[in-house]
Amino acid sequence: MRRASPAATVFHGAGWRASPTSCCGLDSSAVRDESTPFAVAPLLVLAAALRILLNNVTEFSRADESVYLLYAQNGYPRIVRMFLDDPGMWVFPNPLRWSYLTLATLCDSYHALATLSTIAGIVTVALTFWVARFLFGATVGVVATALVAVSPLQLAFGRRALADELFCAAVMASIAALLWCTERFSIARAAAFVAATTIAIAAKEQLLFLYPVMVGYWYLRERKLRLVTWAAPPFFFFAGYCLLARDVGSFFRIAHIITSAMTAPYAAQYQSGPPQRLLIDLLAIAPLVTIAMIAVLVAIAVRRETSELTRLAVLVFGILVVHAILPSQNVRYILCADPLIRILVAAAAVNALREKPLWTLVAINAAVELWLFYAIFLRGAVYDPVTDNVLRALKMLPR
Repeated sequence: MRRASPAATVFHGAGWRASPTSCCGLDSSAVRDESTPFAVAPLLVLAAALRILLNNVTEFSRADESVYLLYAQNGYPRIVRMFLDDPGMWVFPNPLRWSYLTLATLCDSYHALATLSTIAGIVTVALTFWVARFLFGATVGVVATALVAVSPLQLAFGRRALADELFCAAVMASIAALLWCTERFSIARAAAFVAATTIAIAAKEQLLFLYPVMVGYWYLRERKLRLVTWAAPPFFFFAGYCLLARDVGSFFRIAHIITSAMTAPYAAQYQSGPPQRLLIDLLAIAPLVTIAMIAVLVAIAVRRETSELTRLAVLVFGILVVHAILPSQNVRYILCADPLIRILVAAAAVNALREKPLWTLVAINAAVELWLFYAIFLRGAVYDPVTDNVLRALKMLPR
């Protein structure tokens, strides 16, 4: 008789049901469920329709969004010279984001850039399902898809002319390729990981700060050193910039500028604070999911079991810790962690709850998060969800 996997007992004391035929505490037969695409299809359609409907912004920021549109209207070498020659540009998005800027050149308006974000948001929902299903089975995949479909942060940045949603989709593609590699390593799968991760780094260079966490997650899964594979994405990020900019030295000048910009007045005033600041913002924007995430992380730390859920928890926790330490405590910078948080919560919920209470809670969460999205990002017209803006939109601070 087969024993239950370690993850099946992670939350045994909290009512988790361990099945002798389970994988990671979840029904492994769900992975082979041929009806899964049909079960998740309505959720994907709903998520896509919601994002397309909300792609209706008419007023865009004179800051980052205007800079991205300016970049989109110029060739890459000129963008680099423009940035380096004007110190006033140094607090705005930088030219190292060549994968996003290359796509942005296909756009000729704010709305076109916002539509790029909308498409990336839809791709993020689909990748959330793929990653969740790969790790925990079809049921968790469907629940995670339902959770990410109504995420206030995902909905908010899926309608803005910013790089954040494309970056989120690229990171999820990188995680999917990573999982594909750890299932069965091959040159083709490694190439997929290198390509997806290079694109993610070149969408927003902040992934370089998170990259050690991703490499650690790979090692926890496979217990093998893949130094050439791991080193390739940063190298191709650098090489891609040099080819597009037709220059090498400017890369290091821009890198110095953007690290200095972390202490710029806006960052110092609106993106600094205690390490728990990101949790405070997440609690304001997505309270139920955030409370569930904290409970799952604490329970895993107490149980100290090795499991798929534990490894995912380490990845999520690592991303949060990196941004809690860096002087960049803006909740939009952890947008790429949002789908992973919802997969973590979905896996715990599926294993802890019966079907009827589970979907009741999913529906309640959807109602709460859609209202918060309306209150913060529609009625409150919040562009950058720093703590001050979010709390004022929720009428927790005077305007």
